[in-house]
Amino acid sequence: MTRWQALDELQQAGVSVFVSMSPTYPTMGEDDFHELLSYFRALGEVVVFHEPINPRGANFQQCLTAAKEAGYDDVVTELQQMQDSHQYWVEYALEQLNTVQQVATRFDGLEIHSWPDDELVRSTSGQLRSKLTAMQQAVSPESFSGKQTGTSAAQSGLTGQKGALDQLL
Repeated sequence: MTRWQALDELQQAGVSVFVSMSPTYPTMGEDDFHELLSYFRALGEVVVFHEPINPRGANFQQCLTAAKEAGYDDVVTELQQMQDSHQYWVEYALEQLNTVQQVATRFDGLEIHSWPDDELVRSTSGQLRSKLTAMQQAVSPESFSGKQTGTSAAQSGLTGQKGALDQLL
C-alpha cells in the first residue's frame, strides 16, 4: 500500500508514472493480472512494463528461497518445475505474456510493454519468434517530452485465443 500511495501522490502531482510488473510468477493467472492492472489503471493513463520470471541468475534463486521461507509451497513447486524443465518455462512465459496483454485490453488508457527474455525468443521459431522479436524491439510508449508516442502494434497478445499458443509452439 505504501508503494501504491506513493504512485498515486506522484500521479496527482502531475508526474508521469510507469510501473514494472516484473517478475510475474507461474501461480498468477488472469484474475490476478486483472486485479493488478485495475490498480495500475486507477492511477490514470500509465505504462506497465511486464516480464515473466526466468529461471536463470541469482534473482530466480532469491525468489525461490523467499517463497520457501514464506511457506508458499505452490509457488515453490512451480518454480522448481520451471527450473527443471526448459520447455515448462517456455510455455509458462508465453502464456504469461499473452494473458497480460489480453487482460490489458479491458482497460482504456493502459499500455503494456512486454519484455520477452532473449532465451525465450531463441526457444521459439517462425511466427512466434517474429512476434517476440518485435516485442523486444518495440519502443516503449512512455513520453518524456509530453508528446505521446502511441502503442506499438508489436505490443499485443501473441494470440487472441486461449489454448492457441500450443499451435504456435
